[in-house]
Amino acid sequence: MELDSSTKLAKVREELIEHAKKHALYKNVLDTKGHIVFGRGSDSAKVLFIGEAPGFSENEQGKPFIGRSGKLLDEWVRELGLKTQDYGVMNVVPIIPLSIEKKIRPPTEEEIAYFLPYTTKMVEAINPEVIVLLGKSAARAFGKENMKVGETCDFLKTRMFFIYHPAYYLRNGAKGTSDLANLKKLLLEKK
Repeated sequence: MELDSSTKLAKVREELIEHAKKHALYKNVLDTKGHIVFGRGSDSAKVLFIGEAPGFSENEQGKPFIGRSGKLLDEWVRELGLKTQDYGVMNVVPIIPLSIEKKIRPPTEEEIAYFLPYTTKMVEAINPEVIVLLGKSAARAFGKENMKVGETCDFLKTRMFFIYHPAYYLRNGAKGTSDLANLKKLLLEKK
């Protein structure tokens, strides 16, 4: 079932929304007429992609990874041979973090820590076989900021894999598909 409409995740979603409304970042949602972004994909995903925070497109539509970075992530999903029921996508911070100039900025450590209990609850409820950390902010949330591309480690009995955020590859004119090689191997081991 889709993450946003999942009965399995309904309680976590409600708690997250209430918690998010109490944070200073929520003003960004109100000012932009945006959304608290929960997740997309399967609520019983084998592979869970976790990014840092919503961008402008995600804030507007209420779904993670639907802008340019999302299109690249969707290419990765196809490259990995994952079907819709095999994966989910979420962020460690569900609200768009904006600078004073109203530009996207990385979430702060405080913002990541504030939402971490709900991120962890979602991960536990989905119970994936593999978590793919998309960038340093996602890795930092789990205390894994020193991971290098292609490295794996364990978290809550789940294998974690690190790769740069899709935006990194887009900024550098790359697709990142060569960095998926170790993830492909890991997923083949899990079959």
